[in-house]
Amino acid sequence: MSDTKISITIITNIVTTYREGFYDRLMKREDVLVKVYCQDSIPGMNLTSIHNKYRENIQIVKYICTKGETIGLQFLPLFKIIKESDVIFFDGNPRVLSNIFVGMLSLFFRKKKFIIWTMAHSYGANKFTEKIRLKWTSFFKNIFLYTDKEIKYLKKKGFKFNYMIGMNNGLDQDKINKEKEKWDKKSLLSWQETENLSDKLIAVSVARLTAKNKFEQVILIMPDILREYPNFRWYIIGDGPELKMLKKLALKLNVAQKIHFVGSLYDESHIAPYLLSAKFFIHPASIGLSIMHAFGYGLPVIVNDEEYMHGPEYGAFENKKTGYNFKSNNLQDLKDKIMSIIMDENHRNIMVNNCLVLANEKFNVNVMVERFVKMANTAK
Repeated sequence: MSDTKISITIITNIVTTYREGFYDRLMKREDVLVKVYCQDSIPGMNLTSIHNKYRENIQIVKYICTKGETIGLQFLPLFKIIKESDVIFFDGNPRVLSNIFVGMLSLFFRKKKFIIWTMAHSYGANKFTEKIRLKWTSFFKNIFLYTDKEIKYLKKKGFKFNYMIGMNNGLDQDKINKEKEKWDKKSLLSWQETENLSDKLIAVSVARLTAKNKFEQVILIMPDILREYPNFRWYIIGDGPELKMLKKLALKLNVAQKIHFVGSLYDESHIAPYLLSAKFFIHPASIGLSIMHAFGYGLPVIVNDEEYMHGPEYGAFENKKTGYNFKSNNLQDLKDKIMSIIMDENHRNIMVNNCLVLANEKFNVNVMVERFVKMANTAK
């Protein structure tokens, strides 16, 4: 243990690509020593782990789970963790039994700071199981959450004596800004000409093509939008099991030439020109971290109003300030909101600025790291 640095342990499931910017900055800080205990994969989930990038700071542990991952267990060297750590951040999912064991240790090792790292609400969660999870969370003095909005939510739920900080979950906005800078006006216009986009009105979506994302709703209203704006085009970045169905529906409605299924893109340099060419972002169903991707490019978001179904990052969204809510599953309202964002260019430009401010100043990995270290220093 160091006299000048806080020794921090993080117990989590895996270190994924979308957390790379966070861990890059955290590992480089001179005021903390960080050790991560995690798995190398999550069974049944298509998530890429980047643990090999941080070999000196990460220890891979064995993991077992029941079918469907209803119950899991990580084999953690708990007493080694206690001995080496000043502060312990652990995952708030009680279905992983080892998280419960870590939480119980906080009762016996009171000189150590234990911090449960969790979300107040996960989209689509069963209300009964979420109630149990929040009850479990309430037992801990220190709670590290995804957004400031979640703190307000939990206080209304009775969390009055817990010490809470929201990290304001976001993406690596520095990386996004560097990619944006590479595309000056001339190079972007050249790319648009190559892609036959020069005179087009572009909307974009970035998501897996799964049933839960309800992209068919946009296709169903495309004929009406195109009657008013024949130069409208929708670009979808992503792949998935619904691709054939969506293409078939587009052909049936005679809008296939106006919808471009780009496929999966993972490199920000490949994604950037599409988002820089778009006027707004569409996500008709539950949204999570992709809302911050849109904001990072200054794209207002059109998303449904069913707040309970969204991820915690939806806490950054404000209706009419960073995009438009439409009534869930209401195609007429979805069409009206798309038409509104197209027609009112002045309001759209105001929303563009609002989105950029949020991504650059309030929700990004730099903010996350600062708040993480603040939580480690100030936890009770």
